[in-house]
Order: sequence, then structure tokens, then C-alpha cells
Amino acid sequence: MGYSFRSTLYRSRLCVAIVLLVYALTAAGIIWYSEKARVRHERARVSYLAGERAFAIQSNIEQAMSSAFALGSMVQLTKGDLKEFERLANTLRAFYPGISALELAPGGVIRHIIPLAGNERAIGYDVLSEPVSEKEAMLARDSRKLTLAGPFPLVQGGLGAAGRLPVFVSDEKGAAQFWGFVIVLIRFPETLAPARLTELTESGYDYEIWRTHPDTGKKHIIDASSGRQLIDPVERTVQVPNATWTLAVAPVNGWLDAKALSIKVALALFIAIIVTVMTVTWRQSHP
Repeated sequence: MGYSFRSTLYRSRLCVAIVLLVYALTAAGIIWYSEKARVRHERARVSYLAGERAFAIQSNIEQAMSSAFALGSMVQLTKGDLKEFERLANTLRAFYPGISALELAPGGVIRHIIPLAGNERAIGYDVLSEPVSEKEAMLARDSRKLTLAGPFPLVQGGLGAAGRLPVFVSDEKGAAQFWGFVIVLIRFPETLAPARLTELTESGYDYEIWRTHPDTGKKHIIDASSGRQLIDPVERTVQVPNATWTLAVAPVNGWLDAKALSIKVALALFIAIIVTVMTVTWRQSHP
């Protein structure tokens, strides 16, 4: 009889262990799947938010940069006669409030700036020979495309980026000759204001705007919410003239929701206790 009792007790414990093992594996699978689905949904939501912000940055820069084509057309049509520059520049600045300054650089040397006040130190700056601007200025000239350079420290102070449009004027024989650059200057952080990036930080997200630096080939942080490294961020592309920026966004504490996960685990343990009690009770009533 003692043997029979021990055998029954062993079978009861084995049954409980098997039930708990099956339950544990099932619960772990359900928790893993639900957490993976939650993270996937959250990443999609954050990607949508980042996309809205990236589009706002891109639109604001494109709007400001479009003024370069109006100035470039003036230079081409007048074959370098700049008498109307000041009037046209002031008109464009009224239409495009994102512009900090408009500049003309015949031969690559900045000679005219609107407004001049506060920008006097930029007069005489040669964008084709200075190390800070040389590579991107040559890219603009050689590609014949409007090219956004920077951000970089401005000689007149502060941080800014410059959209440089190379202008080519026909000579007496009709051949296109490089005249110089029309330059649209934008400043930071003012340029990023329409994107309302502070709303991301207020909602518990970190962000970075970065590009690959043309000189070093390394990651160049344009703006960031903090010095923390982002945890597996979602990324959205910001297309700027002849260059690409990236907006990366991630939750400050990562994608794992510790509170929600702890609730799921606690619920699973509670159910495990109920299952154990029910299994033991059933085995006792069915020896």
C-alpha cells in the first residue's frame, strides 16, 4: 500500500509538472507574441510621427531654397547686372520668412548680402577656397545643382546652412560661363522650428537629425534632443537639395514597456496558481 501511495503521489506531481510546463510555454509564447505585436505597432506609430516631422523640415527648407532660383534667373537675364538685387532680395525675404539672408558670390566670393547688418564679416568670403565650404561649393558648381551645405559655424556668428545655386551666364559666343553662386542662408535652430520637435521630447521620445559629413564620411549630428544614444530608432529621410539628412526617433527608455510586461507576467503567474490548484484538486478527486 505504501508503494501504491508513493506511485500515486509521483503521478500527481508529474501531472502537475507537465500541466505547469505546458502552461508556462504557452504563456511565454503569448506574452512574447503580444509584446512583439505591441512593439511593431508602436514603431509604426512613431515612424508616422517622425515622417510628419521630416516632411515639415524638408518643406520648410525647400520653400526657403526656392528663392535661389528667382535670384539666379535675375543674374542670368541681366548677365550679372545686380542693380535690382536689393529690391528682389527684400521681396523674397518677405515671401519666405525662413530665409536668414540672401547672398551673391560672383566668382565664388561673397560680395552682396541682404540684410547686410549682422552679416558684414561674410563679405569677401571665398566659398571655393575656404576648407569649411570648398568641397560642397565645388559639388554645387560641378553638378550645376542647388546644393545645401552644412550646418556649419558661420563667419558672422551662429550656426547655419547655405543653399548654393551655381549660376552660368552666356558669353558673346553663347557658351555658358560660370558666373558664381546665389546663396540662401538659413539658421539653426530656427529652420527646425516648424517641425515642432520639442513635442517629441515632451511625449517621451529622443531624436537626432544627422547626415554623412562630405569631408569625413562620418555621422554628423545636426540636432539632437539629448546626448543619449538612441535605442534601435526608427529613421525617416529628409531630402534636401543635393544631399540627404536622416531624422531618427526612439523612446527615451527603449521600446520595452516594463510596466505593461510586468502586468502580463503577474497575470500569467496568477493564472498559473489557479491552474496548479485546479490540477491538484482534480488529481485528488481522481486518484
